[in-house]
Amino acid sequence: MNRKILSLVQLQCLRLIVLFTLIFGLILSFDHSSSLAADISANQPQVVQPPITGLVSTLSDEVEELPSDLIRWSTYWQLCWEPYPEAKEYELQTVLVEGKSPKLKRQSDRCFRIQAASNENQKSQGLLNRDVILLMHKIQLGYRVRAVLDNNRVSEWSQVMAVGATTNSELNGI
Repeated sequence: MNRKILSLVQLQCLRLIVLFTLIFGLILSFDHSSSLAADISANQPQVVQPPITGLVSTLSDEVEELPSDLIRWSTYWQLCWEPYPEAKEYELQTVLVEGKSPKLKRQSDRCFRIQAASNENQKSQGLLNRDVILLMHKIQLGYRVRAVLDNNRVSEWSQVMAVGATTNSELNGI
């Protein structure tokens, strides 16, 4: 009978050890996560004025003739901006109807180019549905840009430019 009591006591002690280990682990994880949060906030870049300016967006078309009187065409949207003093690189952020993407695209160039529309159709139809596709992008997709400087500094974000829109059409109220 003493052996039964001894094994019950050992089992209870083992349970207490496991419980204390779990509690200690939770305490350490909370302490670690708070220091991790402090590290992340300390890593946030300092934002400086002014924002990127001189944004110019343009559209360009490329057309390839295919057999059977077909064409394959693409419309590219390009966003360029004025150089920012002391910029090492630039970051672009996608802005959707749903919100801003947390992922940033980093580049050294002062221009960004993407395919905004494309299709393959009869040559006689021209750039079929180009305006409709570009209008859909204007409503749903845009980009903004900022300069990346030294010493963990970045510029303010530029205004958002809609993909498919051009600065000329924006100025004309289209």
